[in-house]
Amino acid sequence: MLNILISGGSDGLGQALATQLAPHHHVIILARNQEKLKRLSLEIKCDYVVADVTDYDGLNTAVDQVLGKYGSIDVLINNAGIWMQGILEDGDPQQIEAVIRVNTLGTIFITKLVLPSMKLHGGGKIINIVSQDGLRAKKMRSVYSASKWAITGFTKCLQEDLSGQGIGVTGVYPGLLQTSLFEKQGFSRDLKGSLDTSKVATLIEFIINLPTDTLLPEVTINNINNQNNMDDTNPSQPGLNINPDLMTPPASTPTTPDPVSTPVTFTPPSGVIDITPGATETLPAPAVLDLTSPPKIVAPGITLPVDQGVIDITPSEQTPPAVETVSPTPASEVTPSPAPSTTQTEAPPSPLAEDPSLVALGK
Repeated sequence: MLNILISGGSDGLGQALATQLAPHHHVIILARNQEKLKRLSLEIKCDYVVADVTDYDGLNTAVDQVLGKYGSIDVLINNAGIWMQGILEDGDPQQIEAVIRVNTLGTIFITKLVLPSMKLHGGGKIINIVSQDGLRAKKMRSVYSASKWAITGFTKCLQEDLSGQGIGVTGVYPGLLQTSLFEKQGFSRDLKGSLDTSKVATLIEFIINLPTDTLLPEVTINNINNQNNMDDTNPSQPGLNINPDLMTPPASTPTTPDPVSTPVTFTPPSGVIDITPGATETLPAPAVLDLTSPPKIVAPGITLPVDQGVIDITPSEQTPPAVETVSPTPASEVTPSPAPSTTQTEAPPSPLAEDPSLVALGK
């Protein structure tokens, strides 16, 4: 059996929780009204302690009493809360302060006082009853929503702070409940389509019974006939735990191929590509020259006249034959040319050998 402390336990959801859990656990209900606490404790056979959640010293005494009797608090359910609505400038400053103190400070105070015992015993569960007004914005609820959004942030930060210490923190966000929350503050509210408190109590019992190594960080619950949380004035808005990886990008968003799963094969061109602006043609592939050693170009000889001292080496208009690649001849094997007294042939400089574009293509 677990030792379970429930704030705001004298009526409403607190009463439903105590009624659901008392047969199987040691339940201690906490509230300001001793008469209500005593009557309920006799009815469902649970324990109670009197305290105002806005009074830190009084809360400290109450928590000490529970720990003195039971030795530990295994589960803390922060359920105490009051309602306020209306435009901000019309709000009573004292009422504004009361809402913040009960809904926000009360939850923070009692959690602060219970945590040392949970850490000492190496575990525990804290369940914060927030509201869907702690996830969404609604008209005429600025103060109430502020008090609940604060507890949403408080819950999420505690989850980070207590990670790895065996203490689980869960935020429960119910929609409209069948309670006297509004009536107590003088407001009339149509509760058609509201949640039966016993349904929420069943959900919280499920959370309590989860294995100690399992955390349900947050959960919302609605009556299926009231999806818009108490009224239809605003469309449903997303909560704070949206996973951006689950959002579908617009259809017009361009996609980039995966470079790993879609390899790109590059096929080199068969010839030289002219990159001059406007050019679209591909030149034929040139002959490949072996430039590992200087090539020797064999060209037709020129017959030199013996009776003239000037050799005419003007390039002939004749088209030179195709280039032939030969192995170079070592310098030691070259036979010097005889004197110009006889007719012989000599290889003139070939325009192919001096053409730098051919050398570049061979690289």
